Amino acid sequence: MEFQRERYPQEPGVYVMKSSDGTVIYVGKAASLRSRLSQYFLKGKDIKTSALVSHISSIEFVITKDAKEALVLESNLIKSYQPRYNLCLKDAKHFSYLALTNERFPRLLVARKNTSGAFRIKGARFYGPFVEGSKRAVSTRYLRKLFRIRICGTKMPKKECLQFHLGNCDAPCIGNIGEAEYGANVQALQSVLEGKVRAGALIDSLRKRMAEASAGTDYERAISLRDQMESLKIFLDRQRVEKKRGHDEDYIWLQRIGANLHVQILRSRHGVIGKVEKHSMAIKEQEEPELSFCLQYYNEIPDSVYSNLSEIQNNALNLALGTDAFSHPGKDRAKVLDIAGHSLVMGEVDPAVLRLREKLGLENNPITIETFDISTLFGEESVGSMVSFVNGKSDKDNYRRFRIRTVSGQDDFAMMKEVVQRRYERVMKEGSALPDLVLIDGGAGQLHAAMDGMEEAGVRIPVAAIAKKEEEIYLPNRMETVRMARSDQGLMLLQRCRDEAHRFAITYQRLRRGKKAKE
Repeated sequence: MEFQRERYPQEPGVYVMKSSDGTVIYVGKAASLRSRLSQYFLKGKDIKTSALVSHISSIEFVITKDAKEALVLESNLIKSYQPRYNLCLKDAKHFSYLALTNERFPRLLVARKNTSGAFRIKGARFYGPFVEGSKRAVSTRYLRKLFRIRICGTKMPKKECLQFHLGNCDAPCIGNIGEAEYGANVQALQSVLEGKVRAGALIDSLRKRMAEASAGTDYERAISLRDQMESLKIFLDRQRVEKKRGHDEDYIWLQRIGANLHVQILRSRHGVIGKVEKHSMAIKEQEEPELSFCLQYYNEIPDSVYSNLSEIQNNALNLALGTDAFSHPGKDRAKVLDIAGHSLVMGEVDPAVLRLREKLGLENNPITIETFDISTLFGEESVGSMVSFVNGKSDKDNYRRFRIRTVSGQDDFAMMKEVVQRRYERVMKEGSALPDLVLIDGGAGQLHAAMDGMEEAGVRIPVAAIAKKEEEIYLPNRMETVRMARSDQGLMLLQRCRDEAHRFAITYQRLRRGKKAKE
């Protein structure tokens, strides 16, 4: 494949390499996806890497919050896909969990998954995974001591063990604590493992005790409390890519980009995200391509499907498919859906478009840009042009040209206002989609004329103007212009739009002059 470095983000995440038949051949993680993927395509690679690269047909990726989250997702995907070039992590033993057993007097144990991805301990509640083993070990010891939870074998001994004498267990084996009181300790432990609020309160309590110990010059005790507090924080940073819920969930993000609908799906089965799917379909004349895709895709529906669709669209799918699975995610699940959405946008949107959003401070990605220019010869045969670019590429089917009707003489500002006003009055009348950005060829004067035209048409769209001499970008309500390096992808996209609008206007103006000369 031809590697395009700019198409990959600098954020942490997981990348999935596929062969020409769509088979996943390698899964990896990276603190910076762009930097890591670039290394595969450098000269002087070893034999194994060269063999891998020769079979790569496409690379997909999922952006994560940080490198630790990427590590967990990488492990899940490797276990699910079993790629031929991944030698490690296939055995499902990489991460540790905490297990709270389902017994009369539950135990708190460390657990790992076996080669098939299942836990050896049966009937327990599992918490994790924990990537940092040292912190998990400190936290486990502290939790056992704090809540007096036993760790002995399945069958309780008939006499107290060393853990009782060390103050780590209340010895239910000798009747030193009743089942109800022990159960209360277990419930308190569960509240720490499952909820952020009580764990946070516990950390605040430790912080207060640490301060008291430090004020009393008991520095050894203060250090011990500090270590316990820091280790407990791992329970506040639950991984988004591996959830504790045991039912099946899909996280699906759908976005229109140009003439296609792009979809990314994260599939969570038994609480673990183990599949990532990307799909694309032509929108054509379909009024609701999002609904059409879901109706075609879902033969078997999981317990829950969380999407970025509207409430009306979710209700329509539930009615059509005879289910109540489709809905908006709550706060916690929304973070998982954001992974799908961010990764889809970064993977499908041209890097120049992403760069423009950043440099111009736009709320949304300027996927559709409509650019206007005026051409006149001393006020004669004056015309206007509008060209459309979608996701960084010209969309000639949506080019428009205008004969100036209301302005006589050399008044570029009034001509710009007329053309822009006519364009968006027509768009509003037809109910067509508005662009994400309007670009004007000119400076501050042309910019304000275009804004007047949009106001008259009753639309509000982000707008900018580019002045050719210094390639400065003018924005509304900003005194200073935006300047970008000549090599900046965002600036080069604006230049392509501006130059194409100018070419289209000049061509039409020459055509009008030619027709007049023949008359």
